[in-house]
Amino acid sequence: MRRIVLIIFFFLVVVATATQVVIYQFELVQLNQEFVTKFNLKEFEAKFPRDGSFFSFSYLPKEMELNIALPLIQMSFEVGERTTKSRSSTRPWLSTIVNRKAAITIASEELSLLTGVRTGKGLKFELTPMRILDRAVVTKVSISDPYGPTRFENELEISRDDFSLIGLVTLKKDDGFQHVALYAKASVASALPQENVYSSGSLDEMAKIFLEEVEREPNEVYGVLIYDGNFQGRVDLVLWTDAGIVLNASVSVPSMNFSVGLEKLVGAEGLRAGAKISYGQELCLALGFSDVSKLTDFLSLFASLYPIKISLQDATFKYLEWSFGMVLGFDEVTITLGIFNESAMVISGDAKFNFTKNFFALVGMAYNFSTNKPCFRVGFGVNF
Repeated sequence: MRRIVLIIFFFLVVVATATQVVIYQFELVQLNQEFVTKFNLKEFEAKFPRDGSFFSFSYLPKEMELNIALPLIQMSFEVGERTTKSRSSTRPWLSTIVNRKAAITIASEELSLLTGVRTGKGLKFELTPMRILDRAVVTKVSISDPYGPTRFENELEISRDDFSLIGLVTLKKDDGFQHVALYAKASVASALPQENVYSSGSLDEMAKIFLEEVEREPNEVYGVLIYDGNFQGRVDLVLWTDAGIVLNASVSVPSMNFSVGLEKLVGAEGLRAGAKISYGQELCLALGFSDVSKLTDFLSLFASLYPIKISLQDATFKYLEWSFGMVLGFDEVTITLGIFNESAMVISGDAKFNFTKNFFALVGMAYNFSTNKPCFRVGFGVNF
């Protein structure tokens, strides 16, 4: 009789435990530590150094400022490296029953269409409630890399009153480290809900850890006044789309020479294939590609080659077009230097001054090797 009573008692305990729902409230805290490299042209003066010396330099580490004095030129740069820290958090919810595993995966995944192999980076958290105590839930915790062999497992008592730390993960990134701390608090419901169940909480902030942020290229429209012995004007338009297509268009006044080009991004590193129609002395179609390589935060190299150029008036092949150069991008100033060979070989330099986020001014000059004449240009434009 006693054995039957014990069996019935254990049966009732198992049934009661099986119907209890364990609800975990998480707090995922992201701690960022970034190494910021700063290099920005702060001031430029074309005059003798203030102290009369022919060459001098100084560096102020607290202000991250480098001062250089040369004959006729005095420059001040914001330059250096520092560490910044930031914190963000999110609180998702997860529910399961005793001895049933529940999981959260935060990841960025890529699928190769050639091999069918999935690769990516992320974190996977698995929690399995084992026993329910008065003030805690004994939980089997597993933290793993869903795309690698790394795995951590432990059994912890997760408090029903306060948040408990159950894991800390350090991620190495190009610009520093990211630390993700996972806290959890448990609560217990005595029965399964009879109505519709709605999830609560968001992982959007934590998903940004594994998503590569794509810098959006700004759309631009600007007009310049050009003087090469005669005055003329030019309007340029640059439009980017989310599909990686860029439209470049320009028209000159009063000659009404124009150029319209479309380029499509075909590589993750900046390679673009394109076509353009131009009108100068005749109407031509050109096919080719261009590339931009970002070497540092402030230095980029560009090159283009349009080997196929056809006159649409007499269907004859014309000389190829090419260009190459570099871009120095600071916070307030962008300097472009390059050699361009379209209708003639030209060496060109421009400085773009960003007065506000959307308004800028252009100053530049170029030398045309076919006419042996320099030209000067100045203009204004907007980003949008």
